[in-house]
Order: sequence, then structure tokens, then C-alpha cells
Amino acid sequence: MEKDVQKALDDIDSVNPFATYLSDSTLSRVGGWIDTGSYVLNAIVSGSIHGGIPKGRVTMLAGESMTGKSLFVMKILAAAQKEGLIPVIFDTENAIDPEGAERLGLDVSNVKYVPCISIEQTRNALYKFLTTVKEKGLEGKFIVAIDSLGNLQSELSLARMGKDSTSTDMGTNARAMKSLMQTCTNLGAVTQTTILCTNHVYDNPAALFPSIEKNMPGGKSCVYLPSVTIQLARKPVKSDGGKTMDGETAVAQKNYAGIIIRALTRKNRFIKQYLEGEMYLSFASGLDRYFGMIDLAVGVGAVISTGATYQLPDGKKLGYYKNWRKDKELWENTILPVVEERIGKVWSYSNEEEEELPDEVEDEKPKPKPLSDLISDDDE
Repeated sequence: MEKDVQKALDDIDSVNPFATYLSDSTLSRVGGWIDTGSYVLNAIVSGSIHGGIPKGRVTMLAGESMTGKSLFVMKILAAAQKEGLIPVIFDTENAIDPEGAERLGLDVSNVKYVPCISIEQTRNALYKFLTTVKEKGLEGKFIVAIDSLGNLQSELSLARMGKDSTSTDMGTNARAMKSLMQTCTNLGAVTQTTILCTNHVYDNPAALFPSIEKNMPGGKSCVYLPSVTIQLARKPVKSDGGKTMDGETAVAQKNYAGIIIRALTRKNRFIKQYLEGEMYLSFASGLDRYFGMIDLAVGVGAVISTGATYQLPDGKKLGYYKNWRKDKELWENTILPVVEERIGKVWSYSNEEEEELPDEVEDEKPKPKPLSDLISDDDE
């Protein structure tokens, strides 16, 4: 009987060279994580503030205009490049310029830039590239970005334009996009190539009530085929005098010093989904790595809120947030290790019961301190 079982399993190997036991599989394992530039975004995607987007997988960043999608792409590519990966950018909007990429840390002399118009053109180029990567044994050496899917058209739509046709066919776009996303997920995993896509979002005009999940161009495959789908939203904010953020306006700049970017994980294969966090992008100084961590720290009990001030679980008083928010030694040595340990347990999928937070922080768990309280007039 054992021989028959083994023979049946061996027959699979004769057809599929990638078949193996799950304990030995490399395709099903994430080979690491790439930093996003934000501790909060790292955390809600990977379950670790020191993680980021998964290597060898497809990650989707979707949001309205000016939510920092291209910014995150450039920062992730720069971080990957420092780890030795070679970036390849498929640009559909002619929006990525060398000077801007250099300011965000990219060595543009070692970035392959591919302008593209159609979905099929992008798919075919990606297929040929990843097939060559596999044939030449170059697995795990590249990171690919497609910015953005929402601006790609099908070859059929382009052909109709050449014939002065006014007819449209949304189904063709969706089918072509599904084929592109299938190429990304299948060949990306086989070649251990990290793929990062951006897309636009829009509300469903037929919905009776607004949904937390927005629609994307290209059909449902853009949501369910990536390993992680992150939805972004934004809110312009004025400088608060340094209480929670750094910000200054330039000459002739009207009021706003930056934007709050809210990230929601609509899909996540690695940890629990529908996790949400806030980041701050200053127009003057860029993305704040630590912004949003106070809410997370209070939520998991690494910091205790006592009205307008804060203290550590051992009773040590920290005072007003503005007085210690830039204390990197406090964050790195005291607060972040506790946050890291607790989110790794309460956010992971498990067949065991979730670990309860300490009794003294139980009241704090469901009520992270809102931004309006952090910048109240009492915080002086």
C-alpha cells in the first residue's frame, strides 16, 4: 500500500517539476520582506514593523490620486536596490522621472525603464522577461513595478480608436487585465520576482451606501490575485506646530503642510486583513517613518494613554506626546520591541486562541487615541 501511495505521488512529479512536499517548498515561502519606509505600513502588511512587502509575491497599492502610490513604489524600489535587487519599471503614465527617483534614493543608472500603453504589451514583455529569468537561473534578482494598471488599455480598444470607432467593451479590458495579473502571480512566484502594482479606485455609482472597499479598473482580478492588496486614502493637513508631525509651508503654498495617508489591507495572505494605519507625508521632509505608531503602541498596550499625557506600562511617565515623539532611543529600545512582539501574536493566523493583552491595558485595546486628541489645544 505504501508503494502504491508513493507511486501515485511520484506521478505528479513526472508532470509538474515544481511539485514537492510542503515542508520543502520554496514557492510557498516568502523569501523576505522589503521596507516601505513606514513602520505602520510594514506592520499591517507583514505583521512586523521591520517587514514590508513580501519578496517573490505580487502586492497591489490602490488609491485615489495623490495618495502616495508612486512615492511608495519608488521608496520600495530604492530599499530593494540597496539589498541587491535590480528594479524594472513599467510606466503607463509617463510620470516617473529620473530626478524624482534619485531624490527618493534610487540609482537610476541601474533601473530598467519600460514605457507601455496596452495591457497585452505589458503582459507579453513581462512574460518574455520572466521566462528568461527562469531559463538563465536569475531567480530572486529582480523587482518589477507596474505604475499604474488603471491607465492601461486593451489592444482592442486601441484598434477601435484607429478605426474612429466609438464603441466600448469593458469586458475585454477585464479579461486582458486578468491575463496580466495571472502572469504576474504565476511567473512571479516561480522566478521569485517581487512585483509591485499600483491602481486607481472609484466608488460604485450603483451602490446604495458607500462601501469601505472601493472599485478598481480592470476587474476583480486586481483585488483577489495579488498576495496583498492595500487601499490608500488621503487627507490634507495643516502644520500643528510640531505636536504630532513636522511640517512647514513654502512661499506661496496655501495652508497645507502635508497629507495624512490612511492604508487599509483589503486582502492579505500572511496576516489578518482589514488592518488599518495612518502615515504622514510632509511636503517639506517626506514620509515620516514613525507617524501612526502612537496609535498602534496604545492599542497593544506598549504605551498607556492618561488623558493628554502618556506613560509606559511600568508607570514611567512620558508626558505630552510632542515632548518624546522624536526620541528614537525610547522608540527603538523600549516601545517598538513591545509593539513588535504583540502584533506578531494578535495579527497572525493561528489555530490557537489569541493571546489576551495585559489586564491593565484591556481598556485601551479597542480605543487608540484619535488624531484630533493628539493635536488638541491642551497639548501645550
